[in-house]
Order: sequence, then C-alpha cells, then structure tokens
Amino acid sequence: MRLLPLASILCAALLAGCSTTRDPQLYLSHFELKQPEIGDFETCASAGCRKLSRLAYSESEWQSLHTIFEPAPKNAAEERERLLVAVAAMEAIIGAKNGTAGDNPKNQRLGSQSPQLDCIAEAANTTVALLLLQKEGLIRHHRVGYPQHRGFARLRLPHNTAAVFENESSKHFAIDSWFFANGVKPVCVSVAEWKAGYSPYATN
Repeated sequence: MRLLPLASILCAALLAGCSTTRDPQLYLSHFELKQPEIGDFETCASAGCRKLSRLAYSESEWQSLHTIFEPAPKNAAEERERLLVAVAAMEAIIGAKNGTAGDNPKNQRLGSQSPQLDCIAEAANTTVALLLLQKEGLIRHHRVGYPQHRGFARLRLPHNTAAVFENESSKHFAIDSWFFANGVKPVCVSVAEWKAGYSPYATN
C-alpha cells in the first residue's frame, strides 16, 4: 500500500473548480492511475486511492457492457440513464475482481470486511469507467469532464464526484457513485444542484 501525500488530494480537489475544460486524466494522474484500456486499467481499491488494482475486462465482460448501449440511445437524457446502468455493472465486475464488492454506501463500514471506498476513490473509479466507455465510442451525447468538488467554500463537508458534459447543450452533470453500495446505480444530477449540497437521502 502506498501513501498519497495530502497535498495531492487537496490539489485534485481544488483543481476541480478551476476549469470546465480540464482533462479528467489529470485528476487520475494525482493518484498514479494510468490511461485506461479495456485490457489494462487501474482502479482505486481503498479509501483515498492509497491502494490500486490493475485489472482487465474479459471479452465477455466487455460485451455485456456494450449490450447496455444497444440500441444506441436516441438522446442525451436516455444516454445518461444507460451510463448509470453501465457504471453500476462495471462496479460489480470490478468488485468481484479486487475484493471491493462489499463496499457500502457512503463511508459506512457496517461491519464489512471489504475495503471501504470514499468519495475520492469513487470519483476516480467512475471517471475511469466513463473514460473507457467514451474511448470505445459508447458515449455519443456526452464527454467526460474533470471530477467535481464541493465543500470548504460553502462550509460543507468536502465531497468529490465524477462528471460529464452534454455535448449539445454543454450542461454539466454529476455522476456520483459514493452514495450507494457497490453495483448500485449512481445518482445523476446537475453539477449546480450537486454543489448546492444534493443528497439522495435528504428529506423535505
């Protein structure tokens, strides 16, 4: 297990708010995550991304993910729904490979012996998943954005998430897999709503 300097974590968080055109691979590079390929990619296997897993999708696994996008989504809203299904499926496959299948919602260990991922790791892993889907041409109505950060400035607990831009409108969406357990569909809301403190557990 390697220790990630706190400065690197803070830098990744601060850069999230600096530019909407920043390359998402820059976020991954803070944790020494390589550019992903279907047959060779890395994911965070611990909180803070202090431990990495180097993995590969088998032909049958990738075909099952490809099937999620068949037929191709007709519009951006439909594609976002498919992305949530795909990210959940990718989490389940990865969890079975690297022992993170027992990852619980948020930071709740609840007695689980599985490594518990935090939002830093979840944002990185979801970004890896989205970049793979984009690279293979399965994302057509969006582009993967730099992960987003909230907290500090708005006096909220710090939190990170993966994000995408809608191509036609440039609308910015958070895809947050941290709120739920491994293999459960993440949430997708506008980045503005997410930065305002969105939580699926909030009650009116």
